[in-house]
Amino acid sequence: MSRLFHDGLIVFLIIGVLMNREDAMMTALLNTPFQVFDLVKTLILSACLWNGLFNIIQASGIISRLSFLFQPVLYWIYGKNQEKEVYDYLASNLLANLLGLGTLATLSGLKAIQALNKSKHHRRSIIILVVINTAGFSIIPTTMMTLRQSYHSLDVLSFYPYSLIIGLTITLLGIVLTKVFVHE
Repeated sequence: MSRLFHDGLIVFLIIGVLMNREDAMMTALLNTPFQVFDLVKTLILSACLWNGLFNIIQASGIISRLSFLFQPVLYWIYGKNQEKEVYDYLASNLLANLLGLGTLATLSGLKAIQALNKSKHHRRSIIILVVINTAGFSIIPTTMMTLRQSYHSLDVLSFYPYSLIIGLTITLLGIVLTKVFVHE
């Protein structure tokens, strides 16, 4: 991959020179660090905001209550043979995914995997957890909205219906296929 990037860069530089676009190339090269810094700053601050709100939800004990509300869904996805601690981690992971908080979903997913490794029915549950995290279905896609807003999109939510349909389809398909093909 690095070879492809290296060769592509050389080809594009040659094309830029042949087309007499040196000024535009230098301007883009010099502006890139500022654009990257602004993007990273926006994403980190957004993640801090949403992660802080999610930590407040966890600390207030709402996750335990939401775990009870999510129980039918979690039972369908993972089965009824898990401990309460595992379901709390799985509910936390599901909520973080639904809120579009990828970093928090990863952290709660790792905690859920650690708890699942202690149980005897863990292989398929871990695979399903990875499928759910990879599919990225979210009701409030905060990262995508932040990215679109930082690039001054005229309609920040124009992707939303497609995101819901595609994310839900991929998630359900992944869960069903995992249940069909992976046996304990």
